[in-house]
Amino acid sequence: MSQDSVADEIAAGDSSDNKLRRALDVWHTKLDTVPGGRAAFKVVVAVVGSATVLVGIALLVLPGPGWLVIFLGLGILSTEFAAARRLTDRLRAIVLRGWAWLRSRRSRPAEDPAAAPTD
Repeated sequence: MSQDSVADEIAAGDSSDNKLRRALDVWHTKLDTVPGGRAAFKVVVAVVGSATVLVGIALLVLPGPGWLVIFLGLGILSTEFAAARRLTDRLRAIVLRGWAWLRSRRSRPAEDPAAAPTD
């Protein structure tokens, strides 16, 4: 998978024309008709997202995919909270830079230890 394809997949997930984003927009429209509906939804998202992040933190020391669960929790939180969205955007940039670095390291030819000068 190339760096461009990873960035393309992320951009496709961020577009407003994906199924999950449309479903969330429908929920928001329905919740706006109910008094206190949007606030209740934010509370549910806060509880579920925070619990997911906490489980991910626990999985850092327990066997399991800790970082993956933390990122999932941040993704849940970022659907309703701008601060979580900003943190997710920063982490995404760090991951893409790391992925580019890793790809550049893997594409370089390895040094031949036999060709190295000896003293």
